[in-house]
Amino acid sequence: MSNTLNPGPAKGSQEYRFVVSRSTGAEYETDGLREEFVYRDLGLADATHGDFHAHIIKAKHLHGGHNGLHRHLVNLQFAMVLKGWVSFYYADHGEFRYEQGDTVTIPGNTLHELREYSEDLELLELTSPAVYRTVRQDGSEMPTPGQKARIQERTRAAVK
Repeated sequence: MSNTLNPGPAKGSQEYRFVVSRSTGAEYETDGLREEFVYRDLGLADATHGDFHAHIIKAKHLHGGHNGLHRHLVNLQFAMVLKGWVSFYYADHGEFRYEQGDTVTIPGNTLHELREYSEDLELLELTSPAVYRTVRQDGSEMPTPGQKARIQERTRAAVK
């Protein structure tokens, strides 16, 4: 007899761990992909052995260096605006402005660029896998941020 409430891990998946991330006293890392943002790791990479990553991204200031058109070598990227607004350009889809409550799911390897954002921007972002390479439009690689290097070390996830 199968247990429909707890069927166990999906075929071929690993056993995931129970992880809690508290907002009280949470630390934001400053060495993510963009200098103009800070990042709060939510523990999903640790829980899923690097299969997924989730973090809160907050605007630190409006005077950062935009990264130009680039792509993340991921299966997917998901974002939800928690506060403020942000606009992105996608090479095959055009420009979109997202406001509080809006979400977007982006297939892997989608060429995109951050355009503008509000000073109070907060995003929830998920990726699969947790650690991945980022490549500029010209094919050159962007350095792996310290934040991703620490996740890779903790989870032993391979950079794809």
